[in-house]
Amino acid sequence: MEKEYNKNLIKRAFTALAIVAPIVLIIYLQNFFFFFLIITLVCALAYYEWLKNKFRHPIFWGFNLIFGYFWLLINLIIGDILFSSSIELPLSAYSIFLIVILNTSIFDTFAYVTGSNIGKHFITPNISPNKTWEGLIGGLIGSAALGFIISNMFNSSLLLILIFILGGILAFIGDLIISFHKRENNIKDTGTLLPGHGGALDRLDSHLLATPIILILTILVV
Repeated sequence: MEKEYNKNLIKRAFTALAIVAPIVLIIYLQNFFFFFLIITLVCALAYYEWLKNKFRHPIFWGFNLIFGYFWLLINLIIGDILFSSSIELPLSAYSIFLIVILNTSIFDTFAYVTGSNIGKHFITPNISPNKTWEGLIGGLIGSAALGFIISNMFNSSLLLILIFILGGILAFIGDLIISFHKRENNIKDTGTLLPGHGGALDRLDSHLLATPIILILTILVV
């Protein structure tokens, strides 16, 4: 059991690096059109998995719109910041985007590690049997810690802690929605693109609700 846990943790670490690498490249290049291309590609891969798995439960017709919402809103926000001289930020819009993505990743990692080691009280055993209250709390603590660090680094409002905690909650809800649908279709992962993480949709699920909303709130507070 411990060997399998360590193996999955290593896989998750390497996959997380693979996910962060394009974002770091975006920050380095500071190129809006490259950013647009990456976001579009990720959403297209996720939507392909959506169609391939025939996710047709009525409750998820609305979730199809979220893909468009995520893709459109992220690009519009970043584009507006980059091309508007009236918005002054302590760091680049791309860096803020990375921090928001990092918050969701930290929430996921803390939730996984905490839940795997001390998780006993299951939240939704019929939908996602591995999710526990202990894991959720551990993930939120990780998000709160990141919010505290970022708020101190840039002398921002401590509201950032609450915003990042909200980000963790939204990440959990997004993950739970896809988990519910996978359970309905009797599949474990939406794809095999990312070892240890499943498909693109398995990774994007946590970001669909969290990233657009938390990006807006972070820009307002940072």
